[in-house]
Amino acid sequence: MAVVWSVEWDLVVFLLIAAITIIAALAVIWSKEIVRSVMWLSLVFVGVGATYILLGSEYLGIIQILIYVGAVSVLMLFGIMLTKRRLLGGDRYE
Repeated sequence: MAVVWSVEWDLVVFLLIAAITIIAALAVIWSKEIVRSVMWLSLVFVGVGATYILLGSEYLGIIQILIYVGAVSVLMLFGIMLTKRRLLGGDRYE
């Protein structure tokens, strides 16, 4: 008698999204460069939005992705890129 395995694909997709989101959140903390940290944070926001969509709240998921990834992350990147940073080696600004 053969054992038939039944795979619940929604559970597999949820675990995959959760793992990506957790790894990206850890990368936000461990990243030494702030621009890369913001990019990882954008991936976290996309993962949370995908989780909302998977749980059946499509409107909240789309709003999460549009507002946080589309507005907050881009605003943070512009703020980082437009400010002058002082280099450690001298008085030059780059």
